[in-house]
Amino acid sequence: MANESLLNPNILLIAKALIIIALSILIGYIGKFLLRKFIDKFILIRVFKKDLSAYEVAKIINKVFTEIIQWMIILLALNYSLVMFNFNLLTNIFSFIISEIPKIVLFLGIISAGLLIAKLITSRIKYKEISNAEEVSFAIEFVVISAFALTALEFIGIKATALIELFKVILYAIAVIIIILVFRPDMLKSKQKKANKK
Repeated sequence: MANESLLNPNILLIAKALIIIALSILIGYIGKFLLRKFIDKFILIRVFKKDLSAYEVAKIINKVFTEIIQWMIILLALNYSLVMFNFNLLTNIFSFIISEIPKIVLFLGIISAGLLIAKLITSRIKYKEISNAEEVSFAIEFVVISAFALTALEFIGIKATALIELFKVILYAIAVIIIILVFRPDMLKSKQKKANKK
């Protein structure tokens, strides 16, 4: 009888833990689906309706964002279930994540903003009647994303001084290339012709 009295609370505790985990999976999945659809329909389509490439990037960011929320819900429920059995496996990890959430959100926000701004700028360039538009847009996209990535690293406390100096050199080189491609494309064509004659 004593064993049965000990067994019943354990069974109830296990059942409670399993129900919590199952509900978290269900809530996480439904929440992810509804939030993703809401953001896509009421924000992304309206903001990027004239820019397909930027819209596609925004959709990927939205997908990653909602996936993170889903797994945060599931992991929080899993941690709560483990704590009921006196297992603090994920507690320290969650404490660290919660304390670093502002930096994580800021980092992801800056990177996402960089990707979207780069796509918006390059898509505008591609629509203009500029010679070598593909090459120019690629160079600008690289510069913008790199600049935002370095800014994001600095914001979260990672010093990237060496990378910044290297980026400056690359930026100057790309600026020269862009100027040549936009204003003097004939220079490249003439050099290509000379090379073909040889």
